[in-house]
Amino acid sequence: MFVFSNLATSIDGKIGVASRAHFMLGTREDSAEMMRLRRDCDAILMGAATIRGFKHPCLIRDEPVPTRQPINVVLSRSLEGFSPDWKFFTDSRIERILLVTGRLDPDVRKTFSASSKIIDLPQNGQPIALEIIQALKPQGIARLLVEGGGGVIWDFASENLIDEYHLTLTPKVVGGTEAPTLVDGTGFGPESVLNLKLKSHRVVGDEIFLVYQKTLLRGPLPSALKAAP
Repeated sequence: MFVFSNLATSIDGKIGVASRAHFMLGTREDSAEMMRLRRDCDAILMGAATIRGFKHPCLIRDEPVPTRQPINVVLSRSLEGFSPDWKFFTDSRIERILLVTGRLDPDVRKTFSASSKIIDLPQNGQPIALEIIQALKPQGIARLLVEGGGGVIWDFASENLIDEYHLTLTPKVVGGTEAPTLVDGTGFGPESVLNLKLKSHRVVGDEIFLVYQKTLLRGPLPSALKAAP
């Protein structure tokens, strides 16, 4: 499975405000890039906090309208705080998969089974990102676009399972120690930090569109790859 991510960040690395209220960082150009990437995937993965803040499906909204929208996949422990009345669950244009990592109340399962396919992840000691990939492959998903939030990105980045990072750097400062970042989670130690390779970049107005590829390099860069002083 090819896994790629797409997120816009402020110059201080935030993907949203501390309140988790839905907030678009990017411009129309960033939205167009998002649509392009969504056209290139089979499914879009989000975490529970992301969908609780957004409450709408992730769609391809530009022209021409596709005959089939990407499958929307949500990772959650127990679907806590979810409502079947959200547009995410009532929109007939998408197929929904709910990946559940904890024990699901039978009544909750019944409620959301009416609109979504529920898959219980085995929690067998494997990294959660590997369990997600194994669960989604039989669903015909070959290209998975991860759109956040930072905790889900960490699940994949911690195992170096993101093949490409698409990042829009926006000319905004968000601030806040509690504001979500591009990658949250527990973080790496100095010797295991991921090193990426720049594939492409372009500047449009005040935004910078970056694409990085994964490498197998960890920790401090070899001296030959370090920038000259």
